[in-house]
Amino acid sequence: MGLNELIDSLKKNGQKQIDDIWQAAESEAEILRKQIAEAIADITKIHADKLASACQKSMRAIFSETEVKTRQKKLFAYQNLDQALRNAALKQLPSLRHQKYEKIFAMLVAELPEREWEKIVVHPDDLQMAANFFTANSLQPDSAISGGVLAETANGRIVVDNTFEKRLERKWPQILPQIIAELEKHFEKSGTAEKAG
Repeated sequence: MGLNELIDSLKKNGQKQIDDIWQAAESEAEILRKQIAEAIADITKIHADKLASACQKSMRAIFSETEVKTRQKKLFAYQNLDQALRNAALKQLPSLRHQKYEKIFAMLVAELPEREWEKIVVHPDDLQMAANFFTANSLQPDSAISGGVLAETANGRIVVDNTFEKRLERKWPQILPQIIAELEKHFEKSGTAEKAG
């Protein structure tokens, strides 16, 4: 074997070793690329899951807060509606005096328990009617009463308020839900609050 052949043989063996090393490096690089891609995919999935979980948690918090605020606004609206309807009802009480009021007044007086009433408070226009049932010196006018009678025993130990105002106050918890249900029904049909009524 000559020097040239030896050099050629070494070149071939060297080239083969270089090719083998290069191929092994490429194989390892490919394996590393796959491992890195899998690691990135895992990290991405973990972060995506965490992000999705955080987003869902945030959305639940936002929806919950929105629901609470909506309920608060609805409650505030119902409170305002309650007050407006109550005021409207109170303004209508004097109109009850126009229909068989003498009979209504007598019924309200008859509902009072048997007592020695020291003070009887009525609307000023009812003083003459009240004199048919009570002693004149016990009668006191009060224009804040739209109808009915307020009776007190000595020292105010027993007070029976059988006025229109008090009867409305007692019945209001039953009346209000019925009115609101009717308004809501009308609102659902018409779609606007202005058309209700």
